[in-house]
Amino acid sequence: MADKTIIINGVTFGRGTGVKIDENAEVSTEKTFDGPVNFGIDKTEYTVSVDKLIAPDVETYLAMRNVLKDMRTNKGEVTIKEIVREKGGTSYTVKEIFLGCLVSSYSKEINVDSLTTESIEFTAEDLDEEVTRN
Repeated sequence: MADKTIIINGVTFGRGTGVKIDENAEVSTEKTFDGPVNFGIDKTEYTVSVDKLIAPDVETYLAMRNVLKDMRTNKGEVTIKEIVREKGGTSYTVKEIFLGCLVSSYSKEINVDSLTTESIEFTAEDLDEEVTRN
Protein backbone atom coordinates (compact mmCIF):
# COMPACT_ATOMS: atom_id res chain seq x y z
CA MET A 1 0.00 0.00 0.00
CA ALA A 2 1.24 3.52 -0.75
CA ASP A 3 0.03 7.03 0.07
CA LYS A 4 0.50 9.55 -2.71
CA THR A 5 0.39 13.35 -2.65
CA ILE A 6 0.59 15.88 -5.49
CA ILE A 7 1.89 19.33 -4.51
CA ILE A 8 2.05 22.08 -7.12
CA ASN A 9 3.75 25.33 -6.10
CA GLY A 10 2.98 24.63 -2.45
CA VAL A 11 -0.72 23.80 -3.02
CA THR A 12 -1.80 20.20 -2.42
CA PHE A 13 -3.81 19.00 -5.41
CA GLY A 14 -6.11 16.46 -3.84
CA ARG A 15 -8.30 13.92 -5.58
CA GLY A 16 -5.53 12.80 -7.91
CA THR A 17 -6.35 9.74 -9.97
CA GLY A 18 -3.03 9.29 -11.77
CA VAL A 19 0.39 10.73 -12.49
CA LYS A 20 2.53 9.88 -15.50
CA ILE A 21 6.17 10.94 -15.70
CA ASP A 22 8.13 10.88 -18.95
CA GLU A 23 11.86 11.42 -19.08
CA ASN A 24 12.60 12.99 -22.44
CA ALA A 25 16.25 12.04 -22.92
CA GLU A 26 17.69 12.96 -26.28
CA VAL A 27 20.34 10.88 -27.94
CA SER A 28 21.99 11.75 -31.20
CA THR A 29 24.06 9.43 -33.33
CA GLU A 30 26.98 10.51 -35.45
CA LYS A 31 28.15 8.19 -38.21
CA THR A 32 31.91 7.76 -38.32
CA PHE A 33 34.33 5.63 -40.37
CA ASP A 34 34.62 3.33 -37.33
CA GLY A 35 30.86 2.99 -36.86
CA PRO A 36 28.16 4.99 -35.12
CA VAL A 37 28.90 7.05 -31.99
CA ASN A 38 26.04 7.98 -29.64
CA PHE A 39 25.88 11.26 -27.70
CA GLY A 40 23.50 12.12 -24.86
CA ILE A 41 22.70 15.44 -23.22
CA ASP A 42 23.59 16.61 -19.71
CA LYS A 43 20.12 17.87 -18.83
CA THR A 44 16.95 15.90 -19.38
CA GLU A 45 13.54 17.49 -19.86
CA TYR A 46 10.60 15.86 -18.06
CA THR A 47 6.88 15.77 -18.76
CA VAL A 48 4.60 15.34 -15.74
CA SER A 49 0.95 14.56 -16.46
CA VAL A 50 -1.59 14.74 -13.62
CA ASP A 51 -5.14 13.41 -13.82
CA LYS A 52 -7.59 14.35 -11.09
CA LEU A 53 -11.20 14.75 -10.17
CA ILE A 54 -12.46 18.31 -10.06
CA ALA A 55 -11.93 20.12 -6.72
CA PRO A 56 -14.38 19.32 -3.90
CA ASP A 57 -15.25 22.97 -3.13
CA VAL A 58 -15.05 26.40 -4.74
CA GLU A 59 -12.19 27.68 -2.54
CA THR A 60 -9.96 24.74 -3.48
CA TYR A 61 -10.97 25.06 -7.13
CA LEU A 62 -10.03 28.76 -7.23
CA ALA A 63 -6.69 28.16 -5.46
CA MET A 64 -5.82 25.44 -7.97
CA ARG A 65 -6.89 27.55 -10.94
CA ASN A 66 -4.73 30.47 -9.71
CA VAL A 67 -1.67 28.22 -9.41
CA LEU A 68 -2.22 26.78 -12.88
CA LYS A 69 -2.84 30.22 -14.42
CA ASP A 70 0.38 31.56 -12.85
CA MET A 71 2.42 28.58 -14.06
CA ARG A 72 1.58 29.30 -17.70
CA THR A 73 4.28 31.99 -17.64
CA ASN A 74 6.08 31.66 -14.27
CA LYS A 75 8.11 28.54 -13.54
CA GLY A 76 7.15 26.55 -10.48
CA GLU A 77 7.60 23.23 -8.71
CA VAL A 78 5.66 20.00 -8.93
CA THR A 79 6.26 17.47 -6.15
CA ILE A 80 5.05 13.89 -6.24
CA LYS A 81 5.35 12.37 -2.78
CA GLU A 82 4.80 8.69 -2.13
CA ILE A 83 4.94 6.79 1.17
CA VAL A 84 5.72 3.15 0.51
CA ARG A 85 5.13 0.52 3.17
CA GLU A 86 6.98 -2.79 3.04
CA LYS A 87 5.55 -6.08 4.32
CA GLY A 88 7.63 -5.97 7.50
CA GLY A 89 6.14 -2.61 8.52
CA THR A 90 9.08 -0.49 7.41
CA SER A 91 8.10 2.55 5.36
CA TYR A 92 9.98 5.12 3.36
CA THR A 93 9.08 8.35 1.57
CA VAL A 94 10.00 9.01 -2.05
CA LYS A 95 9.80 12.62 -3.21
CA GLU A 96 10.24 13.56 -6.85
CA ILE A 97 10.56 17.34 -7.06
CA PHE A 98 10.29 18.65 -10.60
CA LEU A 99 11.89 22.08 -11.00
CA GLY A 100 11.35 24.85 -13.54
CA CYS A 101 7.85 23.64 -14.45
CA LEU A 102 5.42 25.34 -16.80
CA VAL A 103 1.89 24.23 -17.68
CA SER A 104 2.14 22.84 -21.20
CA SER A 105 -1.38 21.41 -21.52
CA TYR A 106 -4.70 21.50 -19.67
CA SER A 107 -7.97 19.77 -20.43
CA LYS A 108 -11.24 19.13 -18.63
CA GLU A 109 -13.67 16.33 -19.35
CA ILE A 110 -17.33 16.79 -18.46
CA ASN A 111 -19.37 13.65 -18.95
CA VAL A 112 -22.95 12.71 -18.08
CA ASP A 113 -21.91 9.28 -16.78
CA SER A 114 -18.98 10.23 -14.51
CA LEU A 115 -17.47 12.95 -12.37
CA THR A 116 -15.72 15.87 -14.03
CA THR A 117 -11.98 15.29 -14.43
CA GLU A 118 -9.01 17.48 -15.26
CA SER A 119 -5.76 16.59 -17.00
CA ILE A 120 -2.78 18.88 -16.48
CA GLU A 121 0.58 18.48 -18.14
CA PHE A 122 3.79 20.21 -17.06
CA THR A 123 7.16 20.46 -18.75
CA ALA A 124 10.00 20.43 -16.20
CA GLU A 125 13.62 21.47 -16.61
CA ASP A 126 15.10 19.29 -13.86
CA LEU A 127 14.38 16.69 -11.19
CA ASP A 128 15.52 16.45 -7.58
CA GLU A 129 14.81 13.16 -5.80
CA GLU A 130 14.73 12.47 -2.07
CA VAL A 131 14.30 9.05 -0.45
CA THR A 132 14.02 8.85 3.35
CA ARG A 133 13.28 5.96 5.67
CA ASN A 134 10.41 6.80 8.05
